[in-house]
Amino acid sequence: MTRTVHDATVIARRQLTASTLRLTLSAPDVCALVQRPAHDLEVLLADRDGQRVKRRYTIRQTRPDTGELDLDVVLHEGGGPGAAWATTAPVGSHVNLIGPRGKLELRPAGWYLFVGDETSLPAIAALTEALGPTACTVVLAEVAGPQDQIPLTAALDVRWLHRDRSPAGDPELLSEAIAALTAPADHGRAYLLGESRVVRELSQQLGHLAIASQRAFVKGYWNRRT
Repeated sequence: MTRTVHDATVIARRQLTASTLRLTLSAPDVCALVQRPAHDLEVLLADRDGQRVKRRYTIRQTRPDTGELDLDVVLHEGGGPGAAWATTAPVGSHVNLIGPRGKLELRPAGWYLFVGDETSLPAIAALTEALGPTACTVVLAEVAGPQDQIPLTAALDVRWLHRDRSPAGDPELLSEAIAALTAPADHGRAYLLGESRVVRELSQQLGHLAIASQRAFVKGYWNRRT
């Protein structure tokens, strides 16, 4: 199946946190296609050998009236094509995109649990904003330290977990935080987003919250090197 490739232009860039850059793109065709929060895009890039590679990023926000969208790019240790693009793409440069796409969607629930690391924050921010401040939302967010926190003003209960000098991609902090939770009376839904093996492991730890597997959305955004 042929997928449409959209041309976009970098129109602004900003250091959002110690490890995250926000790139604002002019992409009117893409903005017109976004139907729900936390859709993502494939960004077509090249690696060091000039071979084409793709990196997927969650759309943090769209502004259809101006045809603009924001992508928040986390700069992992060791870099890679995505980090190289984000750190060097000047304002005015062009990039090709495929999408939007993605199966993540909000469904009715009495309360919502969002769990993840830095890579999940654009999606968590977009989803909690879509739910609004009156929804019962609990966020467990693991980051390196306070310098990597972002405002999650629409979420009711945000718990930041700092791994400090420990490497990313270990389930311990988030696992302990899930175990310490007490579920509200209503049936909940969980959204587990982050390192692939971590979120799969965490999905097995929701029993005491009465969240069945069919009410949990699990998505790996990256893989820790072993």
